[in-house]
Amino acid sequence: MFGMMVSFSVFFPILAGAILFMFPEIKARSRNIYTFIVSIVNLAAVLYIAAASGALGDAGISDPVYINLIRFTDKLTLQFAVDGMGVLFSLLVSILWPFSLLYAYDYMEHDNRQGIFFAFFMMTLGAVLGIAYSGDMFSMYVFYEILSLVTFPLVMHEMSRKAMDAGRDYLVYMLGGTAFALVGMVVVMNYGSSLNFTFGGILKAKAYEHEGLLLAVFFITFLGFSVKAAMLPFSRWIIQAAVAPMPVTGLLHAVAVVKAGAFASIRLIYYIYGTDFLKGKWPQYVLIGITALTILYGSAMAVRDLHLKRRLAYSTISNLSYVLFGALLMTPNGMEASLTHLIMHAVTKIGLFFCIGAMMHMNNKVYQYEIDGIGYKMKLTFAAFTICGMSLIGVPQFGGFISKIKLLNAVIDDGGIMAYIGGAAIILSALFTAIYLLTTVIKVFFPANGVRCEGFEDVKEAGIRMQLPIWFAAVMTIVLGFFWRPLVEFINRIVEM
Repeated sequence: MFGMMVSFSVFFPILAGAILFMFPEIKARSRNIYTFIVSIVNLAAVLYIAAASGALGDAGISDPVYINLIRFTDKLTLQFAVDGMGVLFSLLVSILWPFSLLYAYDYMEHDNRQGIFFAFFMMTLGAVLGIAYSGDMFSMYVFYEILSLVTFPLVMHEMSRKAMDAGRDYLVYMLGGTAFALVGMVVVMNYGSSLNFTFGGILKAKAYEHEGLLLAVFFITFLGFSVKAAMLPFSRWIIQAAVAPMPVTGLLHAVAVVKAGAFASIRLIYYIYGTDFLKGKWPQYVLIGITALTILYGSAMAVRDLHLKRRLAYSTISNLSYVLFGALLMTPNGMEASLTHLIMHAVTKIGLFFCIGAMMHMNNKVYQYEIDGIGYKMKLTFAAFTICGMSLIGVPQFGGFISKIKLLNAVIDDGGIMAYIGGAAIILSALFTAIYLLTTVIKVFFPANGVRCEGFEDVKEAGIRMQLPIWFAAVMTIVLGFFWRPLVEFINRIVEM
């Protein structure tokens, strides 16, 4: 029963999405009901898996439960496994997905290719859960590729020249990254006891005899996985992908693709190579340096860019490297901080994207200089934007504050020069974040000319199906800011496996 539920949670949304291709003429209302029911049923399955695995109990999961699907060789098996990391990621994705669907119903209501959009949208859910529940490096690689293929049509959904160029470059980046990962997987097959994810690593004793090779391969493999996480020099795709419809952008930049990249990178460090093999070696220091540079680059470019959607995309580049930086500290505190920020950023950033998307949907404005005083016509939307902005900046008692403080505590705990460089980048990035978010808040509520709502007489708030996801994200940033201990305790059970 348990194994069937794990497989169901992955393949059910993929099949449900594929079925939509068979009924292109289905009415929008029927399709919306169908996809929402699928997402709710899938959420129930994921919650059952989390409870039945023991992940939600005080003791956590003692040993991963493996579900074999196809065995190719002794080391190549397509299989699922349920552990703390997988449960955490699957819950994040499955909880946010129904809200993303609600938002998309309004946002896409006038689109003439809705059937194709929602088909790939649902298939993306299955691909991400496949990554979450992958039991080994090979299985994760397979679903990693599937995720690239099912999100590619979403990026180029509008089929404009700009969207098609963005889709082409997106696919090149994604497949190029997985090619690096493939090299890493082949080498690990020769030097690992298996490809199964095992906390502490799977390398055999002979790996230490070829340390130089293994470290170089780790570096290449991490770069491959970091493509989805938009780490420099592979961040260009995420700015181009901003051409996609806002529900897609929210998922790509907050939940699905970028978080899958961070998730895979954490798996590589802690479950394949192990920190005993990596800590204190050159790849750790070089990659920490790159993440620190990416943190500053993303936040500085967000200040510079006046296009509101691209501004948030640059912000994502910065914040995903917060997650990678914490993981690269290779300490329990670092991993805890990394996973905490992964959750806090997902909830916060999807709220920010949804707020900007609501404004664009109702008013078709995309630049900072076009929105003087619009906050008085869209009070609810920009109140939520302000709340989510406070979280991303790291204001106390918002979710983002908790994860940033934990990252800085992990820096102090590490005490190394590279850790302090990364910590300095986080502090400076927080200043940049305050600039690019608060200038928007000031612009919409305190126009420079003192005239409220000029040019926005016909603008109104978005509908309830867009407001519910927006305010769910806003409220959760506050809830997680005050009641963060259960989340962190759950993460601690993962770290202390």
